[in-house]
Amino acid sequence: MCIDVFSLDEIKSFFTLTWSVEEKKYGILVPLMGSFIVSFIALILGFIFSFSISSMIFLTKFTIIKLFLEKTVLLMATIPTVIYAFSALFIFVPFISLFKPSSTLSILVASVVLSLLLIPTMSLIFLNIFNNLAQKYMKCCLNLALSKEEFFFKFVIKNSIQQLAQGFLLATTRALGDTMIVLMLAGNALAVPSSIFDSTRSLTSHIALIFANDFESMAFKAIFLCALLLLSSNFILILIIRKIKGKDYAV
Repeated sequence: MCIDVFSLDEIKSFFTLTWSVEEKKYGILVPLMGSFIVSFIALILGFIFSFSISSMIFLTKFTIIKLFLEKTVLLMATIPTVIYAFSALFIFVPFISLFKPSSTLSILVASVVLSLLLIPTMSLIFLNIFNNLAQKYMKCCLNLALSKEEFFFKFVIKNSIQQLAQGFLLATTRALGDTMIVLMLAGNALAVPSSIFDSTRSLTSHIALIFANDFESMAFKAIFLCALLLLSSNFILILIIRKIKGKDYAV
């Protein structure tokens, strides 16, 4: 048995910029934009740091440095998101307020802390890709008188783009689905942000903050649509990840 949750006209009314219970307007475009803005910045920062860390682990000749970086990444992977958010409130937010007092809770703060959550995921995936390539082809490249650095820059990076994209997309699903960091650090303002120093609200935060226990109310239908959009986006990303096929490696 199927029950209609909302009509086509109701869906159209949800895709507006205004959320006001008093005016009976339930637009979800602001949290939708907030989710993608925060996630995009966090993914860019996370990718840069993750690729750098995994490259350092792969290329370093010092066992102590390699072990330290690997253990640090593994430790970061075990820390709950609430710990990242709670720690940022006492460490990162006061630091930002020294330079821009009006931006203590903003897109910038939420994105930076969210990137810390993504670094272990991407770093471990990237390192696994690099190690698999090294295990299969390192001896061959050494026989060709290539150093490990030359092997990495001329072969590994060239032949791991698709696998790196898979890791990036997998981290995207986690960035879009995170609730606690954005809820505690983004400011939760229902207004279109004009810069990274403004506050915003994500879809996950919106679902957590809106109280609606009446299945027939427009507020409930709006947050139901938010959840449906999150589920659909993650489903599409997983399909893309599965669709990406590896290619034959070539020296």
